[in-house]
Amino acid sequence: MMNDKEFEKAQASIMNKKAKLMKKLRSDRAEACKKMSEIEQAIARTEKELLGEENDFIVLCGQKSQLLRERALQVGEEIEQAIRPQQPVDKLTILFLAANPQDTQKLALDKEVRSITDAIRRSEGRDGIEFFSRWAVQSLDILQAINETDPEIIHFSGHGSEKGEIVLDDGSGNMAMVSKEAMAAAVASASKKVRLIFFNACFSQKEAQAVVEKVEAAIGMNTEIGDEAAIVFAAQFYSSIGFGQNLQQAFDQAKAALLLKGIAEENTPVLYVKKGLSAQEIVMVESEAAPKSGTVSVMQRIKNIFS
Repeated sequence: MMNDKEFEKAQASIMNKKAKLMKKLRSDRAEACKKMSEIEQAIARTEKELLGEENDFIVLCGQKSQLLRERALQVGEEIEQAIRPQQPVDKLTILFLAANPQDTQKLALDKEVRSITDAIRRSEGRDGIEFFSRWAVQSLDILQAINETDPEIIHFSGHGSEKGEIVLDDGSGNMAMVSKEAMAAAVASASKKVRLIFFNACFSQKEAQAVVEKVEAAIGMNTEIGDEAAIVFAAQFYSSIGFGQNLQQAFDQAKAALLLKGIAEENTPVLYVKKGLSAQEIVMVESEAAPKSGTVSVMQRIKNIFS
C-alpha cells in the first residue's frame, strides 16, 4: 500500500501533467481559432470571387442569349424563305404534257384534256387560269415547254413503268423511257415558279417522290390507274383548285369524286409535300371562301421560345 509521501508525489505528478495538458489544450484551441479564422476568410474571399464570376457569367449568358436569339431569328427567316408556300397568283398557268407512243396501249388523253378544261371553265377562278397542252412529248420538249409557258403546275399524262420511269415519245412514235432522276434534274433546272407536278400515269409514285424536294408538292400513282379514274380524278382536282381550295382539300375532293362515280381506285393517287410544308397551306388560286391556315410560322415559334 502507498504511503502518504508516495501518494503526494503521485498526486503532484498527475496535477503537473494535467496543467501541461490544459496549457496544450488552450494553445491548440487558440491555433484552431486562428486556423478557423483563416479558413473563414478564405471562404469569404472564394465566395466573393465566385459571386463575381457568377455575375460575369450572367452578363455573358445575357449577351450570348441575345446573340442566339438574333441568329435564331436569322436562321428562322432563311428557313421560312425556303419552305414558305408561294402566294396565290393572279394567273395560274397549267402545262399539260401528253405522251402515248404507238407501241403503247392507247389512252383517252384527249378526253382527259376536255374534262380538265371543262372543269376549269366551270370553276370560280376560271379567269385566273391558263391551260397549255403539248402532245407526243419527247424528252427535250419538257424543258422547251416549261421555258415557253413558265407554269406553276406541270401535269403529265401517259404511261409509267413499275421502275418509276415515265414513257415519252422517241420522235418516231415509239417509247423512250425517262428515269425519275432525269425528271428530278429537269425540274431542278426549270422555272422557280413551278409549284406542283402531277403525274397522271401508272406507277408514277417514285417520280413524285423524286421531284417533291424541288417543288412544293407532287402527285403520283402507286399502281396502275384506269382511264376513267385518271380523268375523273384530274378533272375534280383542277375544279377544286379553281374554286380556291387548298391542295389537301383538292386532293381529297378528287378522291371523293372517284367514290361518287363508283370507281374503286381512290387509294391509287398519292400526294407528297415538300418537307416543312403542309398541304393545307398550299393554295394556288385565291378565293375569299377558302379557309385561312392556322399554322404557327417558324419565326413565331422562335419568338415564343425566347419570350
